[in-house]
Amino acid sequence: MSENLPKDATNTTGKKDTPVMLPVYPGLLFKELLATLVCLLVLAWLGLVIEAPLDVPADPEFTPNPAKAPWYFLGIQEMLVYFDPWLAGVVTPFLIIAGLILIPLLDTDPRGAGSYAFRRRIWATLPFTAGLFILVLLTVMAAWFRGSNWDWYWPWQDWSMARPARPNFRSLPNWLGFPLIGIYYIIGMLFPYTLWRSRFGKWGRFRYAIYFFLVLTMGAVVIKVLLRLFFNVRYIVQTPWFNI
Repeated sequence: MSENLPKDATNTTGKKDTPVMLPVYPGLLFKELLATLVCLLVLAWLGLVIEAPLDVPADPEFTPNPAKAPWYFLGIQEMLVYFDPWLAGVVTPFLIIAGLILIPLLDTDPRGAGSYAFRRRIWATLPFTAGLFILVLLTVMAAWFRGSNWDWYWPWQDWSMARPARPNFRSLPNWLGFPLIGIYYIIGMLFPYTLWRSRFGKWGRFRYAIYFFLVLTMGAVVIKVLLRLFFNVRYIVQTPWFNI
Protein backbone atom coordinates (compact mmCIF):
# COMPACT_ATOMS: atom_id res chain seq x y z
CA MET A 1 0.00 0.00 0.00
CA SER A 2 1.29 3.45 -0.81
CA GLU A 3 0.29 7.07 -0.59
CA ASN A 4 -0.18 9.18 -3.74
CA LEU A 5 1.36 12.60 -3.57
CA PRO A 6 0.19 14.74 -6.54
CA LYS A 7 2.95 16.64 -8.24
CA ASP A 8 2.27 19.43 -10.73
CA ALA A 9 5.85 20.05 -11.85
CA THR A 10 6.84 19.19 -15.41
CA ASN A 11 9.98 17.41 -16.54
CA THR A 12 12.45 18.42 -19.23
CA THR A 13 10.27 16.97 -22.01
CA GLY A 14 7.37 19.24 -21.10
CA LYS A 15 5.20 16.45 -19.72
CA LYS A 16 3.85 16.34 -16.22
CA ASP A 17 5.67 14.04 -13.86
CA THR A 18 3.81 10.98 -12.64
CA PRO A 19 2.65 11.11 -8.99
CA VAL A 20 5.36 10.23 -6.53
CA MET A 21 4.64 6.97 -4.73
CA LEU A 22 5.75 6.79 -1.12
CA PRO A 23 5.29 3.84 1.22
CA VAL A 24 2.59 4.25 3.84
CA TYR A 25 4.85 2.57 6.39
CA PRO A 26 6.69 4.00 8.23
CA GLY A 27 6.00 7.60 7.20
CA LEU A 28 2.21 7.90 7.36
CA LEU A 29 1.57 5.24 10.02
CA PHE A 30 4.19 6.78 12.29
CA LYS A 31 2.46 10.18 12.06
CA GLU A 32 -0.91 8.60 12.75
CA LEU A 33 0.56 6.81 15.77
CA LEU A 34 1.91 10.11 17.13
CA ALA A 35 -1.48 11.78 16.55
CA THR A 36 -3.23 8.93 18.42
CA LEU A 37 -0.84 9.24 21.36
CA VAL A 38 -1.38 13.00 21.51
CA CYS A 39 -5.17 12.52 21.57
CA LEU A 40 -4.85 9.93 24.36
CA LEU A 41 -2.68 12.28 26.40
CA VAL A 42 -5.18 15.13 25.96
CA LEU A 43 -8.08 12.88 27.00
CA ALA A 44 -6.14 11.62 30.02
CA TRP A 45 -5.32 15.20 31.04
CA LEU A 46 -8.97 16.25 30.67
CA GLY A 47 -10.01 13.27 32.80
CA LEU A 48 -7.68 14.41 35.57
CA VAL A 49 -8.52 18.12 35.62
CA ILE A 50 -12.27 18.03 34.84
CA GLU A 51 -14.64 16.14 37.10
CA ALA A 52 -17.30 14.08 35.36
CA PRO A 53 -19.03 12.17 38.19
CA LEU A 54 -22.05 9.96 37.57
CA ASP A 55 -23.54 11.41 40.79
CA VAL A 56 -25.55 9.54 43.41
CA PRO A 57 -28.61 7.38 42.63
CA ALA A 58 -31.89 9.21 42.17
CA ASP A 59 -33.69 10.08 45.40
CA PRO A 60 -37.47 10.71 45.18
CA GLU A 61 -37.28 12.87 48.31
CA PHE A 62 -34.67 15.22 46.88
CA THR A 63 -34.63 16.75 43.42
CA PRO A 64 -31.59 18.88 42.65
CA ASN A 65 -32.05 22.22 40.94
CA PRO A 66 -31.11 21.98 38.18
CA ALA A 67 -31.32 18.24 37.48
CA LYS A 68 -28.59 17.64 34.92
CA ALA A 69 -28.09 14.56 32.79
CA PRO A 70 -24.70 12.81 32.60
CA TRP A 71 -22.14 14.89 30.75
CA TYR A 72 -22.46 12.90 27.53
CA PHE A 73 -26.17 13.84 27.30
CA LEU A 74 -25.84 17.47 28.38
CA GLY A 75 -25.71 18.70 24.78
CA ILE A 76 -29.10 17.13 24.07
CA GLN A 77 -30.50 18.49 27.34
CA GLU A 78 -29.31 21.97 26.34
CA MET A 79 -31.13 21.70 23.00
CA LEU A 80 -34.38 21.13 24.88
CA VAL A 81 -34.25 24.84 25.70
CA TYR A 82 -34.46 25.79 22.03
CA PHE A 83 -36.62 23.08 20.39
CA ASP A 84 -39.53 20.78 21.06
CA PRO A 85 -38.50 17.58 22.90
CA TRP A 86 -38.89 15.34 19.85
CA LEU A 87 -36.89 17.77 17.72
CA ALA A 88 -34.17 18.26 20.34
CA GLY A 89 -33.95 14.64 21.43
CA VAL A 90 -34.49 12.74 18.17
CA VAL A 91 -34.47 14.73 14.92
CA THR A 92 -31.68 17.23 15.55
CA PRO A 93 -29.18 14.72 17.05
CA PHE A 94 -29.95 12.31 14.19
CA LEU A 95 -29.26 15.01 11.58
CA ILE A 96 -26.05 16.08 13.33
CA ILE A 97 -24.75 12.51 13.55
CA ALA A 98 -25.83 11.79 9.96
CA GLY A 99 -24.06 14.94 8.83
CA LEU A 100 -20.85 14.02 10.62
CA ILE A 101 -20.95 10.65 8.83
CA LEU A 102 -22.09 11.73 5.37
CA ILE A 103 -20.38 15.09 4.83
CA PRO A 104 -16.85 13.64 4.42
CA LEU A 105 -18.27 11.05 1.99
CA LEU A 106 -20.24 13.56 -0.10
CA ASP A 107 -17.12 15.52 -1.01
CA THR A 108 -15.70 13.55 -3.95
CA ASP A 109 -13.03 15.99 -5.06
CA PRO A 110 -10.35 13.77 -6.69
CA ARG A 111 -7.61 16.19 -5.69
CA GLY A 112 -8.05 15.04 -2.10
CA ALA A 113 -7.30 11.40 -2.95
CA GLY A 114 -4.16 10.33 -1.12
CA SER A 115 -3.69 13.81 0.36
CA TYR A 116 -4.44 14.80 3.95
CA ALA A 117 -4.06 18.56 3.55
CA PHE A 118 -6.90 20.66 4.99
CA ARG A 119 -7.11 22.87 1.90
CA ARG A 120 -7.67 19.88 -0.41
CA ARG A 121 -10.68 18.61 1.58
CA ILE A 122 -11.98 21.89 2.93
CA TRP A 123 -15.61 21.15 1.95
CA ALA A 124 -15.47 17.99 4.03
CA THR A 125 -13.26 18.97 6.96
CA LEU A 126 -14.71 22.43 7.65
CA PRO A 127 -18.37 21.37 8.23
CA PHE A 128 -17.24 18.22 10.06
CA THR A 129 -15.06 20.27 12.43
CA ALA A 130 -17.85 22.82 12.90
CA GLY A 131 -20.31 20.05 13.81
CA LEU A 132 -17.99 18.64 16.45
CA PHE A 133 -17.41 22.14 17.82
CA ILE A 134 -21.17 22.72 18.12
CA LEU A 135 -21.62 19.48 20.06
CA VAL A 136 -18.80 20.40 22.44
CA LEU A 137 -20.12 23.96 22.83
CA LEU A 138 -23.63 22.78 23.75
CA THR A 139 -22.16 20.42 26.35
CA VAL A 140 -20.01 23.19 27.83
CA MET A 141 -22.98 25.57 27.98
CA ALA A 142 -25.09 23.05 29.86
CA ALA A 143 -22.31 21.97 32.23
CA TRP A 144 -20.81 25.31 33.21
CA PHE A 145 -23.39 28.01 32.46
CA ARG A 146 -26.72 26.51 33.49
CA GLY A 147 -27.78 26.98 37.12
CA SER A 148 -31.04 27.01 39.07
CA ASN A 149 -34.18 26.63 36.94
CA TRP A 150 -31.82 26.02 33.98
CA ASP A 151 -31.17 29.74 33.80
CA TRP A 152 -27.99 31.24 32.40
CA TYR A 153 -25.31 31.94 35.02
CA TRP A 154 -21.86 33.36 34.46
CA PRO A 155 -19.06 31.75 36.51
CA TRP A 156 -18.69 34.85 38.70
CA GLN A 157 -22.38 35.00 39.64
CA ASP A 158 -23.87 33.46 42.77
CA TRP A 159 -25.30 30.03 41.93
CA SER A 160 -26.64 29.29 45.43
CA MET A 161 -29.90 31.25 44.99
CA ALA A 162 -32.32 31.19 42.11
CA ARG A 163 -32.61 34.44 40.21
CA PRO A 164 -35.93 36.18 39.54
CA ALA A 165 -37.87 34.82 36.60
CA ARG A 166 -36.89 36.33 33.28
CA PRO A 167 -39.46 38.11 31.08
CA ASN A 168 -41.63 35.90 28.94
CA PHE A 169 -39.99 34.84 25.71
CA ARG A 170 -41.68 35.89 22.51
CA SER A 171 -42.18 33.93 19.31
CA LEU A 172 -42.27 35.11 15.73
CA PRO A 173 -45.62 35.03 13.92
CA ASN A 174 -45.99 32.18 11.44
CA TRP A 175 -46.46 34.57 8.52
CA LEU A 176 -42.92 35.77 9.18
CA GLY A 177 -41.30 32.56 10.45
CA PHE A 178 -42.16 30.31 7.50
CA PRO A 179 -40.85 32.75 4.85
CA LEU A 180 -37.66 33.33 6.84
CA ILE A 181 -36.96 29.59 6.97
CA GLY A 182 -37.71 29.23 3.25
CA ILE A 183 -35.49 32.17 2.31
CA TYR A 184 -32.68 30.81 4.49
CA TYR A 185 -32.65 27.42 2.78
CA ILE A 186 -33.21 28.74 -0.75
CA ILE A 187 -30.40 31.29 -0.55
CA GLY A 188 -28.17 28.78 1.24
CA MET A 189 -28.71 26.26 -1.55
CA LEU A 190 -28.28 28.64 -4.49
CA PHE A 191 -25.50 30.95 -3.28
CA PRO A 192 -22.62 28.40 -3.10
CA TYR A 193 -23.58 26.93 -6.48
CA THR A 194 -23.41 30.34 -8.18
CA LEU A 195 -19.98 31.03 -6.70
CA TRP A 196 -18.37 27.61 -7.21
CA ARG A 197 -20.35 26.13 -10.10
CA SER A 198 -17.30 24.45 -11.59
CA ARG A 199 -16.78 22.47 -8.38
CA PHE A 200 -20.33 21.69 -7.27
CA GLY A 201 -21.57 21.01 -10.79
CA LYS A 202 -19.62 17.74 -10.72
CA TRP A 203 -21.35 16.58 -7.55
CA GLY A 204 -24.81 16.18 -9.03
CA ARG A 205 -28.03 17.71 -7.74
CA PHE A 206 -28.85 14.92 -5.30
CA ARG A 207 -25.43 14.91 -3.61
CA TYR A 208 -25.30 18.70 -3.57
CA ALA A 209 -28.81 18.99 -2.03
CA ILE A 210 -28.07 16.49 0.76
CA TYR A 211 -24.74 18.13 1.58
CA PHE A 212 -26.05 21.67 1.90
CA PHE A 213 -29.27 20.61 3.62
CA LEU A 214 -27.15 19.07 6.38
CA VAL A 215 -24.80 22.06 6.52
CA LEU A 216 -27.64 24.59 6.57
CA THR A 217 -29.52 22.65 9.24
CA MET A 218 -26.40 22.65 11.40
CA GLY A 219 -26.14 26.40 10.90
CA ALA A 220 -29.85 26.80 11.74
CA VAL A 221 -29.23 25.24 15.15
CA VAL A 222 -26.61 27.90 15.86
CA ILE A 223 -28.94 30.67 14.68
CA LYS A 224 -31.76 29.39 16.90
CA VAL A 225 -29.45 29.32 19.93
CA LEU A 226 -28.34 32.91 19.30
CA LEU A 227 -31.93 34.12 18.84
CA ARG A 228 -32.92 32.57 22.17
CA LEU A 229 -29.94 33.84 24.15
CA PHE A 230 -29.69 37.39 22.80
CA PHE A 231 -33.19 38.25 21.52
CA ASN A 232 -35.47 36.16 23.79
CA VAL A 233 -37.03 34.48 20.74
CA ARG A 234 -38.55 31.19 21.84
CA TYR A 235 -39.90 29.84 18.55
CA ILE A 236 -39.66 30.92 14.94
CA VAL A 237 -42.68 28.83 13.90
CA GLN A 238 -45.49 27.55 16.11
CA THR A 239 -48.04 24.94 15.00
CA PRO A 240 -50.28 22.42 16.84
CA TRP A 241 -47.90 19.65 15.72
CA PHE A 242 -44.41 21.13 16.10
CA ASN A 243 -42.56 24.24 17.18
CA ILE A 244 -39.25 25.39 15.71
